Amino acid sequence: MCGIAGIINSEGVVPASLHSMSKILRHRGPDDEGFCLISKLESNIYCKGNDSINELVNLPHIAESYQISSHQIGFVHRRLSILDLTAAGHQPMSYHDKNYTIVFNGEIYNYKEIKSELSQKGFQFNSDSDTEVILAAYQNWGTDCATHFIGMWAFAIYDQLKNHVFLSRDRFGIKPLYYFQHKKMFVFASEIKALLTLDNVKPEANMNSVFEYISFGTTTNPSANLFQNISSLQPAHNLIIDTNTLECKSFCYYNLKDKVDNYSLPRDNEIQNTFKKSLESSIDLHLRADVPIGSTLSGGLDSSTIVALAALRMEGKPFKTFTAAYTEKDIDESDFAKKAILGFKNIDPHFIYPDAKTYWKDFDKLIWHQDLPINSTSMFAQWEVMKLAKQQHIKVLLDGQGADEILGGYYNFAGIYLIEKLKHLQIPSFIKERKELQQKFSPNINNTIGKAGYYFLPEYFQKSIRSKKRVGMGSISEKYQFELANLHVPARGGKSFKEQSLLSVQYGLQDLLRYEDRNSMAFSIESRVPFLDHRLVELSIALKNDWKIQNGWTKYILRKTAEPILNKEVVWRKYKMGFLTPQKLWKSQSNNELTQFINDSSIPDFLDKAYLQKLNNADINDSSQLSEFWKLVSFLKWADVFKVTF
Repeated sequence: MCGIAGIINSEGVVPASLHSMSKILRHRGPDDEGFCLISKLESNIYCKGNDSINELVNLPHIAESYQISSHQIGFVHRRLSILDLTAAGHQPMSYHDKNYTIVFNGEIYNYKEIKSELSQKGFQFNSDSDTEVILAAYQNWGTDCATHFIGMWAFAIYDQLKNHVFLSRDRFGIKPLYYFQHKKMFVFASEIKALLTLDNVKPEANMNSVFEYISFGTTTNPSANLFQNISSLQPAHNLIIDTNTLECKSFCYYNLKDKVDNYSLPRDNEIQNTFKKSLESSIDLHLRADVPIGSTLSGGLDSSTIVALAALRMEGKPFKTFTAAYTEKDIDESDFAKKAILGFKNIDPHFIYPDAKTYWKDFDKLIWHQDLPINSTSMFAQWEVMKLAKQQHIKVLLDGQGADEILGGYYNFAGIYLIEKLKHLQIPSFIKERKELQQKFSPNINNTIGKAGYYFLPEYFQKSIRSKKRVGMGSISEKYQFELANLHVPARGGKSFKEQSLLSVQYGLQDLLRYEDRNSMAFSIESRVPFLDHRLVELSIALKNDWKIQNGWTKYILRKTAEPILNKEVVWRKYKMGFLTPQKLWKSQSNNELTQFINDSSIPDFLDKAYLQKLNNADINDSSQLSEFWKLVSFLKWADVFKVTF
């Protein structure tokens, strides 16, 4: 896991700009720092920085020459050393007589297998890093190399033979990559804030995205952000930039829907074992590292299963887990986290107790690291877990992200499941499963069905219902209400179980992965998500619904997989809690700070300040409305931290 950035400028790269971006990205890679100035007509110039390893002592310092370089391309790399901790893993890295130069963020988990395949073809390697394997794979397969990788990545390769820069992002967008283009300059970076260090990149808001976000909590384009002129390379996409003309060509190399539609499932009596082996294979690959690995542990089924499988594979080696706990028992899952590790002698558990005071103290820092507003206070619980892991000197964490999306763990899925039974006139099965789900998953099962049915309504009715029941639209000041008429409801809800999974991966998961990436990297930790191995994702979404919900048990196939190794109370626990924080209590405890912040803030005129003050003073009980209130506060914090202009 690292931080990358780069500039393509036909008039020459300013080394000071590379240096500025590197400093901003330091938290993503404090172990090493590297720069490369590239030109087709001149030799590459490799430079060191303040944090470069000792082996680079003889290289020139990037800050020694602040004038414009004659080189048209500049690469930046901040390294968090995970694989091959030696200087051989230093980046930017060149290959094949320096015809190919890369900066890379992420992990290619099957790099050993690819390396073996390429070695048999005559390729030679000078390191044990996955970075060098990417370069060799690119030389062998070209841009199709991305289809051979199992992992998470965002990388840039300069191809001197074709005189273009090749950008690639992993299938599900686990690793971020943003870019900005203006006239004769193209700039990319792992985080938006690195782009904002450049004179040409202004913190201007994209007002259409802002109205969508405030109204719906997301944007119509799941890859959009709230900054004007800053784009995100979409998941499963490659981008080629001609370094002469700066002409860009983007193309998709992976289509999840096509993979699922054409998936050949094994026979019914083989499905359980196939799923188990696929999950175990993913865990095995995600445990590859040359540094200690731990795991987050919420106490839910997903993270508990990962912890159990990983601990068994550690063969007695210490394995640390990290849990957010609360004194408020109605949201505390720490008892389940403790039960999940029963019987595992090599697990060393650690607990942290997030609170309102610490949240408010760290709020600005949290938003700065996130680059964008957050949708609720639950992201801070994850922040505190990462902080705890940092204190325990852990550099790699496993996490259960993605299981709910691919196996149907959210409330909408239960509703869709029941609606589909009605659509197919499976009345007895509907009655039975409705009763079972009410007893084991959601006491208010009618509300669950209603949430799923919401997306069957015409868009007009969806917006009307939302405006009455949620507070986001109401926060738009009266003179800007006309803007809402032009908004389209983001397509986050499917009309079938499979469609709901595909949309969940495309939309909601993108937000969660950003929170995960920024919170972990804020503390220089690499977070890995085994449920998002694309082979496991394809299998899971392709499964018949009854493998996912059966007898009222959601994620049924995962429960059956975990049953032999995990505490039964965790495997078969009833009712979904989710990753919660005591938002109402924190709102009450932070009332003075919230009141002063809202009163003193320069609130943009499209927001109704009186309405925000009313929300602040109101006794809000609805969990969705509480999240929206905190979302609006975080939006104001974002505008303040980044000095956003509207």
